Amino acid sequence: MLTTRKTFLPFALPSISEDAIEEVAQVLRSGWVTSGPKVKQFEMEFADFVNAPIAIAVNSATAGLHLALEAIGLTDADAVITSSITFTATTEVICYFHAEPILTDVDPINNLLTPKTLQETIDRFCIWNGKALISKATAKQVRAVMPVHLAGFTCDMEGIMEIARKYKLIVIEDAAHAFPAVHKNQMIGNWGDYTVFSFYATKGITTGEGGMITTKHQSAAERIRKMRLHGINRDAFNRPGWYYEVVEAGFKYNMTDIQAALGVVQLKESHLFWERRTQIAKHYLEEFKDLKGIKLPCDDADGQHSWHLFRIEIDPTVAKMGRDTLVEELKEINIGTSLHFIPIFEHPYYKKNFQFEKSAFPNANEMYNKTLSLPLFAGMSSQDENDVINAVKELLGEGD
Repeated sequence: MLTTRKTFLPFALPSISEDAIEEVAQVLRSGWVTSGPKVKQFEMEFADFVNAPIAIAVNSATAGLHLALEAIGLTDADAVITSSITFTATTEVICYFHAEPILTDVDPINNLLTPKTLQETIDRFCIWNGKALISKATAKQVRAVMPVHLAGFTCDMEGIMEIARKYKLIVIEDAAHAFPAVHKNQMIGNWGDYTVFSFYATKGITTGEGGMITTKHQSAAERIRKMRLHGINRDAFNRPGWYYEVVEAGFKYNMTDIQAALGVVQLKESHLFWERRTQIAKHYLEEFKDLKGIKLPCDDADGQHSWHLFRIEIDPTVAKMGRDTLVEELKEINIGTSLHFIPIFEHPYYKKNFQFEKSAFPNANEMYNKTLSLPLFAGMSSQDENDVINAVKELLGEGD
């Protein structure tokens, strides 16, 4: 018989240490709470951690993706290819420029944009004229591809980079789920032209809200720094006096020292967080391996899975119950779940503004009807962990 927990277990919670609280308190006492020395420190330490030449802190990953597209000069005459399985931020930033989002299907195992799904999308929806890739639907030039590392499993960046070079596409990685992930002995953060990380409350490390852009392009980095703060030619921290110049119509996307102080400590603790998430994920894999009708996530044989999420798929024709029923049953006993993600083409905004054909995304459609994310975060206790395991096994197991 299922036992109801006394407290609700969400699918994710941040882990905030006393060291992090003290670091933030020191910033508050200093009197300098907006973008300043802590942001610079966080940028340098993060770049060093992921072996990236340059890291630029911003107030969200959405802002980071927007700034990366702005830095490449995206316009309403352009298009960008990205995954159909992602959070809306990945595609909405394309829409900011009135550019065209072109969606790929995903592979059936990890639900990723792959070299195969990318090439299939190009062959189906684009024309290569020898100089540029052109959208068949709108005649817009395809300027970039945005692979999405989902749940902590990395995209095949070698294959994607090869296709991108062939068609002269800029590569902007959505790495919101991919810290600290590794692909083929190289950390995510220095594969593509730009990589954007998220430090939202549920991510591998958090600054409450926040993000980071890594890049190897110095001139683009200078523009991103300028555009993240109103197009002003100098950060407030670096101004020698009162005078400054607005040289572009920029944005308000800067990170604060309060956020960065939290980030500095979280970065130091990140390996411990990752080890605990990995331990829980491997325990889940072992305990759930014999359940019928459940597809479990794969570990990353080509690198290091960040284990940001533990996504499973439930086959209602084999399992004792379908995904929706399982979600409700777990909720009844105070265990939370989430869904990552509703396909982009299912959202009303994208249905209204773009003519996506659902038949072009068979794997995304199949995933959407089956997937859910179980609780997975570093602060879970052994009791929390066992509560999830026991509940899932009892609900999906062979007993009555």
